Amino acid sequence: MDLSVFPLGPVHTNCYLVVSGSEAMVVDVPHGCSEKVVHELVKADAKLLYMVNTHGHWDHITENALLREKTNARIACHKLDEDRLRNPSALMKPPIPVAPSRADVYLESGNTITVGGLSFAVLHTPGHTPGSICLYENNEHVVFTGDVLFSGTYGRTDFPGGDDRQMRASLQRLAALPKKTTVYPGHGEATAIGAEEWLDEL
Repeated sequence: MDLSVFPLGPVHTNCYLVVSGSEAMVVDVPHGCSEKVVHELVKADAKLLYMVNTHGHWDHITENALLREKTNARIACHKLDEDRLRNPSALMKPPIPVAPSRADVYLESGNTITVGGLSFAVLHTPGHTPGSICLYENNEHVVFTGDVLFSGTYGRTDFPGGDDRQMRASLQRLAALPKKTTVYPGHGEATAIGAEEWLDEL
């Protein structure tokens, strides 16, 4: 797995570009990511298959429409968050313009996203938003957690659609992953499941 990380936009949202062979996937698309992603795709001679939104908050979907136009990649999210893509200003007013977009693929627990030789299991992990998802690759021992799990903490539940009980259950689900699993969050530095010892106390 070839992984590039771009912290971008007003709140430094992580954009992850995953390349495997001649295929690629982006996890979250903050402001300013399209030019960088396209540049890296050309360098790698890879085709972008999916733009995965871990959830529908504005900072994770800002360039959905632009990057789709540039690459024809399919936008993927959980159905419960698609309304946020279609109307980014409905529940939370963005500080920058965010063009509406629509999902091409709905992601649910049990689904798998295949990119080159990689298979990412979709985990529905509500709590931050109703449609928050994580992506887990068993062979590479990595999980992309969006705004569910960060280094040393977890996502807020006081935004519209947030739920403390659901967040706790989602964190418990992530805590059950192998301890060596590297965590790539929506903001901040990477960590590991085993490094987040507080998860075991939930």
